[in-house]
Amino acid sequence: MLQEVNEMRWLFSPSRGAVLLAVVFLTAALAGSPAYPQGTSAGTVIQNTSSLDYNNSGGQAQPTVTSNAASVTVSQVASTQVAPTSGASNGQASQIIYYAVTVTNKGNGADTFALTAASASSPAWSVAIYKDDGAGGGIANDGIHQAGENTVASTTGSIAAEATFKCFAAVTVPSAAVNGAVDQTGFTATSGFDGTKKATGAFSTTVTGAVMTLTKSVDKSLAAPGDAVRYTITYSNTGDASATSVIIRDTIPAAVNYTAGSVKVNGVSKTDAADADNVTVASGAITINIGTVAAGASGTITFDATVK
Repeated sequence: MLQEVNEMRWLFSPSRGAVLLAVVFLTAALAGSPAYPQGTSAGTVIQNTSSLDYNNSGGQAQPTVTSNAASVTVSQVASTQVAPTSGASNGQASQIIYYAVTVTNKGNGADTFALTAASASSPAWSVAIYKDDGAGGGIANDGIHQAGENTVASTTGSIAAEATFKCFAAVTVPSAAVNGAVDQTGFTATSGFDGTKKATGAFSTTVTGAVMTLTKSVDKSLAAPGDAVRYTITYSNTGDASATSVIIRDTIPAAVNYTAGSVKVNGVSKTDAADADNVTVASGAITINIGTVAAGASGTITFDATVK
């Protein structure tokens, strides 16, 4: 328990007919005292005494008269801070987005803060709070989520004034979330000493992902037997993330004969054999292994046939 002692000294001079007041502050910790946002540390006892010096009628100095000590104990005041107060990230369906959060005790005494987080979406997205404890080989309190950091945190535990607790708000993007959907997740830290004192953070998660489209056309709307026709397949990614492992399959119509070696991908001729050019023509079907299609990218595939 800290203790602060103040002395007020009264000086009496009969010759001047006046009382002079001198105040001397004697503080236990002087300039080295820690500063708390809410003021003096809870539990500190502040003591104050007064003293009086005087001369008798003959001018001789008399012993100092000291008063009793007046004491006041500093009460606890609760306050907290959440940082950052806002954040935003993008995520794909079924992905978990981790927001690093720091809770600071801004009161003047030890306190335990309840931690809650909730999605504002309907239906609500899954949200959890995990300790930033370094489990799984990571570094504790570094703000970088590791695979092993999965200890659920419902409170900070008791933390001293100005001490911090670090954690993650983990937001899971639903598997059925549509591209462009946005979730707002609220994070709240509430004082256990005074439940009216709380701090909040808001985190926005936007769904991103690949959205592939596919169209097919033929260069003739009417064709007689023996006429050549050209088919064009157009693919595009209208989403905002890359599509991977893209494979296009086309079954050749039974009423036409495929023209061998006629497949082109983005204007580049391909062989029909199952080789390194990623195009295979077999059993009446064409298979094209496109691979990765970046967001906003598109391409075309053409092949020729003759009407039977």
